[in-house]
Amino acid sequence: MNLSQRIFLITVLLFNFVVKAQETRGYRYEILLGHDNDFTVFGARTDWHYTYGIHAAFNWKPLNENFLSKVFPHKTAFSHGIGAHIQAYTPDYAKTYQIVRTRQPYAGWGYFDFATNYAFENAFVQFKLDLGILGPAVQAGEIQNFIHEYFSKDIFVDRWENQIPNTLGVNLRAEYTQDLVTKDWFNIYTLGRASAGTIFNFVEAGLNFRLGKFLPISQSVARQQSLFGKGETEFFLEAGINMHFSAYNATIEKADANGVKVVPNDLVNHSIFNGNIGLFFASKRYTLGMKWNYTEGEIEGNKPHRFIIVAGTYKFN
Repeated sequence: MNLSQRIFLITVLLFNFVVKAQETRGYRYEILLGHDNDFTVFGARTDWHYTYGIHAAFNWKPLNENFLSKVFPHKTAFSHGIGAHIQAYTPDYAKTYQIVRTRQPYAGWGYFDFATNYAFENAFVQFKLDLGILGPAVQAGEIQNFIHEYFSKDIFVDRWENQIPNTLGVNLRAEYTQDLVTKDWFNIYTLGRASAGTIFNFVEAGLNFRLGKFLPISQSVARQQSLFGKGETEFFLEAGINMHFSAYNATIEKADANGVKVVPNDLVNHSIFNGNIGLFFASKRYTLGMKWNYTEGEIEGNKPHRFIIVAGTYKFN
């Protein structure tokens, strides 16, 4: 073998090594952080209804099958996750009422959840178990006023002493999502969600559209399933609509600390239209998504509510 042949062989080997080094088999672990808030929304005078949410989660792909994963023998992958969440709900505490002269109770919902996810070629199924407390033990009011003082510069809210008293909360939730149409840079997918428990009882059906570069919904950042991918790049615009049918919402329908049921039964909105539009990005270890949400609200006749969700993940092995 002459010198030029040796140089050619070494070049080919080096190129192959570099290509292999750049390939990834994906990641096994993921950390998620997220925040929901309406102070970033133009035209929102005060917090009201769903005021804010703080979310942290750790997700992983088990190495071996277990009794949960064997439920779906035709899956392509599966993962589990644990999370900690705090969500706050308040009335419109401005001096003027909204269209309907009623307000909802103050409520703080703090909970841990255990999630299990099952991916298929163009769909996924998720189950979650929530365990937590609805009430003052969550410290939702203290957190809200901390955010107001140091970040949003909103007013101090001093009416949390009347919030819904401490109540143990348990919910079992499920979600099924599936791609319907995919054409190059355009995708339509459908989703269904349901919850049964002591805090939320509802079913929800929606239709979402993606425009850009994306993976199948079972591997996409769109529904926080990118751990099933291999770190591929995604960047897309998403918009969606859904109908939410609520049988019971404890943050609206439970009595406050004075034993007063603030929202009369005939003003509880059980059929709620929602819409959203957002931007999403994913590359290798990182994902980031921001979604603007519109909802008709939980009280009949009141003005629609708007808030933004921001969430990001970091993956590793």
